[in-house]
Amino acid sequence: MTVQDKMAALIEIAERTGAAHEAFRSDDAIYVVVHGNEILGAHQVPGVHIEATETDEGIDARITVRRGVILPKPVNLCFGHLGKEGRQVINSHVVIEDGARAVFMAHCIFPNATLFLHAMEGTIEIGSDASFAYREVHIHSKEGRIEVRPVSRVRVGPGSLYQGDFTLVEGRVGDLNLDFNVEAWGVKSRVEVTSKVYGKYDDNCEVRDMVRLTGEGSSALIKARVVLTDESRGRFLGLIDGAAAGARGHLDCTEIVQGKAQAEASPVVKASHPEAEITHEAAIGRIADDKIAGLMAKGLSEDEAIDVIVSGLLR
Repeated sequence: MTVQDKMAALIEIAERTGAAHEAFRSDDAIYVVVHGNEILGAHQVPGVHIEATETDEGIDARITVRRGVILPKPVNLCFGHLGKEGRQVINSHVVIEDGARAVFMAHCIFPNATLFLHAMEGTIEIGSDASFAYREVHIHSKEGRIEVRPVSRVRVGPGSLYQGDFTLVEGRVGDLNLDFNVEAWGVKSRVEVTSKVYGKYDDNCEVRDMVRLTGEGSSALIKARVVLTDESRGRFLGLIDGAAAGARGHLDCTEIVQGKAQAEASPVVKASHPEAEITHEAAIGRIADDKIAGLMAKGLSEDEAIDVIVSGLLR
């Protein structure tokens, strides 16, 4: 395939998963499109600086949103591969300077992969009075087994907000090892982390979301929704450590199991400061049989009925 063909194919799938039609086409679009270790295209605007270089297995990227810049449109990052086998390693460093506002949408696209490693090592630095949302959506093939290794290290400054959202619900999960580690060090900094995963067959889903609240009056919400069917396995470890005066946090985990799936949840709340308040709730259960039966009575198969119910749970 030509560079243009690869880029068109990846963008078409990205548009199906949340990217606006003009996200890769308009003059004010901000994007990077990568196929394996090949940078197919990139575009930036004043106030945003992108440095991206190809490596043997992927790319190294540094993206900076300058002080006070408010981006009206999301920055779209498209990472993927159209083949069946391979490796892609993304190393990224994102800096959101003081007073900046930005939303990044990462589309990780592997529609044909059967044996693939996709690893992302990311560091994020958020300055003062800034806002940053990072939304990562994965599209996998329905067959095969992909290794997914997203690792993020985030530091949130005074008065700033970080929102991290990871979604892997289309296609097989494969072997997922998700690792979020966030420190809200700034006074009145805020963190919201959400993970949504749908495991099938013999998928393995490991989710670790950890937040340390070291800034006075800082706050955090960790939310996980994991659905496991067939013989898939899932383990969730969530931790919020209130390590400053006035720190507030809540951890909310729900896992749904069907068939012979196995689930484990370990919500950990810790107060390293006497004036911190951290709470949690966790639940593991099944989809009610009457809900499945009701949809099957309308003509859906059992698998289709479960998919409909799951799609509602994972919104």
